[in-house]
Amino acid sequence: MPRITNHPFDIHVGARARALRKAKGISQTDVAKTLDISFQQLQKYENGQNRMSCSKAYEIANTLGVPVTALFEGYPAA
Repeated sequence: MPRITNHPFDIHVGARARALRKAKGISQTDVAKTLDISFQQLQKYENGQNRMSCSKAYEIANTLGVPVTALFEGYPAA
């Protein structure tokens, strides 16, 4: 069975979420509590292991106090 690789966009969005969280000085635990998920689940989002839904991206952006578009910044346009 072939290994499924994560889409580069999912990895980018997760990395942006991590970078923005760290820039704000907020822990994974604090963000996870606000979102009512485990910090391990947040880690998977940030590492791009799990795809983040639109609603979860919106919640994460709100928690970090940034527009949801901040998660997409830096990704090459089509």
